[in-house]
Amino acid sequence: MLHRPLRRLLLATAVAALTLGACASPQPEVAGSAQVSTQEGTARSGQVTYDFGDTAYAPPGLDGKRMELKAAVTYPRKLDGGKHPLVMMLHGWGDTCAAGDKPVRGQGWPCAKGAKPVDNYLGYAYLAEALADKGYIVVSVAANGIQAQEKDEGHTARAALLDKHLQMWTQLSAGEGPLRELKQFTGHVDLDRVGTLGHSRGGGGVIAQALDSHTPPAGVHVRAAMALAPAMNGIDADKERITRIPLAVVAGTCDAMWEDGKVAATMAAGNSNAEHHDVPGGNHNFFNTIWTPGTGPAFATDRPGREIRWRRAARQHRTLVSRQVRPGSRHPRWAGRLLRRRVHLLRAGLRDDAHGG
Repeated sequence: MLHRPLRRLLLATAVAALTLGACASPQPEVAGSAQVSTQEGTARSGQVTYDFGDTAYAPPGLDGKRMELKAAVTYPRKLDGGKHPLVMMLHGWGDTCAAGDKPVRGQGWPCAKGAKPVDNYLGYAYLAEALADKGYIVVSVAANGIQAQEKDEGHTARAALLDKHLQMWTQLSAGEGPLRELKQFTGHVDLDRVGTLGHSRGGGGVIAQALDSHTPPAGVHVRAAMALAPAMNGIDADKERITRIPLAVVAGTCDAMWEDGKVAATMAAGNSNAEHHDVPGGNHNFFNTIWTPGTGPAFATDRPGREIRWRRAARQHRTLVSRQVRPGSRHPRWAGRLLRRRVHLLRAGLRDDAHGG
């Protein structure tokens, strides 16, 4: 039986939660070994990054093309005392590569000589740190190789990418597999309490992973999923349903893709633990700090006014929040505070006795 706090998670715009049923064949093996680096972190949370390289993995849905297998792990500094719930994060579609202060577009993957990948996967560090402070291990997955090469099955590739990382974490929990170098996590990851979060096309990947037609990796129990401003590229909303996994969909009312979130909620009709929530004045990009001017690279854009005008032209109706966000304004500062304030509801939903809670 689902706990009452989990319903609060879904009803209060919280943050959180795996091989697609149509992709039953074994996933390709990981190529190479991981390069592990340790970041400074905060007083209460540490961070480590693992990276198998830009062509380590060929997921289904990407026509045999290869991509990176890379993630940033944010975790409580004190891992002793038992197992910690796991939260998987997946970023959306943005600029893939950059040379200095300029984006490099149309070059495919990996990035061309002289360019480096944009760190889209680091844009949710504020959420990862808040969750780690409460006892969660958070894995934010890089997916630049998908967005640079995808066609109509990007959601399939993203769901498979999450599955691949979860598969490696399942092996790591036993001290085995490609991530075995991260031995500090062995015996401290609770794969029976997994949450997923995706933004934009990453939200579409999380939704694809939550579908009733999807089979999670053995030993993994996804307790809740959350899609921030999801882009439903390629998902057959008329056919697919989400009735088994609790789902929360959150979208800004100044988001040009606001209606996509409504479609996702419709797919969960009959799911008593599924809700759609609006963030008044929020646009599409503000969930990711890498996409936000002032915190992201020089070419970051966060223009709710532009999105409002796009919606007006495309839908031929007045925006719901034209008085709340002025054209050209930066992302509302209260939005990050709202998400941080709601993070504790994820903890309530996933935990029975989550450490640090």
